[in-house]
Amino acid sequence: MTFHENYLKLAASTLPPTDHSELMLTIFSKTISPEDAAILVEMPSARAELATKFGLSKEEIAAKEQYFMMRGMAHPSSEGVAFFKEIALLRDEMLTSSHDVIGPEIRQLWKTYYDQTLRQELADWFVTTDPPMLRIVPAQKAVPKDVELLPWEDLGQIIEAQESAATARECCCRSMIEACDKSLDVCVQFGGRAEYAMNRGAAERISLEQVRALADKAETEGLVPMVANITNVEALEYICYCCGCCCVVIEPLKNLTGYDGMAKGLAKSRFEAMVNDETCTGCQLCKKRCQFDAITMEPVPGSKRQKATVDPEKCWGCGACVLKCKPEAITLKVVRPPEHIPSVNPYLIL
Repeated sequence: MTFHENYLKLAASTLPPTDHSELMLTIFSKTISPEDAAILVEMPSARAELATKFGLSKEEIAAKEQYFMMRGMAHPSSEGVAFFKEIALLRDEMLTSSHDVIGPEIRQLWKTYYDQTLRQELADWFVTTDPPMLRIVPAQKAVPKDVELLPWEDLGQIIEAQESAATARECCCRSMIEACDKSLDVCVQFGGRAEYAMNRGAAERISLEQVRALADKAETEGLVPMVANITNVEALEYICYCCGCCCVVIEPLKNLTGYDGMAKGLAKSRFEAMVNDETCTGCQLCKKRCQFDAITMEPVPGSKRQKATVDPEKCWGCGACVLKCKPEAITLKVVRPPEHIPSVNPYLIL
């Protein structure tokens, strides 16, 4: 299939370059015109410069910027509106765009591209980050009451530190993979990220009380809270609630790199789940809830029933198992020091 040279230039500017990917070129060609691709590849640039180069007014360039942002292809930057060159971020933003502008055909193309190429690329990249870019935080109700959380691992304090919040209309991972029936509307964004999402029609403003309600909903479903791996609470511009079957971080790391690779690519919380054999009834609810496959049922001397056993290498300390343990046989224990969470992370764009 032959593509216009402007799509080739746009694809060649991505990270990683996708100029030889027919799927990516098809996504571009079905989303914007060749003329628009020529403008997008020159961004960020001053509106006056773009207007002169393409024979348009500054007002028309401003309208183009909004047009590109509506489609999740551009974002505000210190140098002006810029093309989303990072393929992973481009996928995220395009798939959270309104269905009116990013329809089912383009969404299916992204799913195919992810299955064929991006899934492996993400797994390979995440394991190279040191420290990991993302981190699991424990579910609020799973932490023992006598444990004092650090502000940047406490969902309540993270939420309280925010001035504005928005919820994406659907999770860009679960809506693409469709491997489970968990909620699509629980992931939240804060601050500038929230304002950007709302400005382009990809999210709606919610109160902090509504954010707390979404956190309760996600925890009830057994979803895992994930944030940026840094100690600056104000800079934590999102909370994703993830599952092990659809999340484009957890799933490829777990299934393509193994748990050694996963430990390099995704930071654990400071906690680990512990089981009390004497009170465990062997109901297996914890095993079903674990998104990391860290729990198995094993024989215990003196018991006719198998009991839950947590593999510490596979436990990311999310606490999902704790929330459904009626006999309270599973608890979270602090096993890593405060220094486990870095104050500076070069992989984060803040």
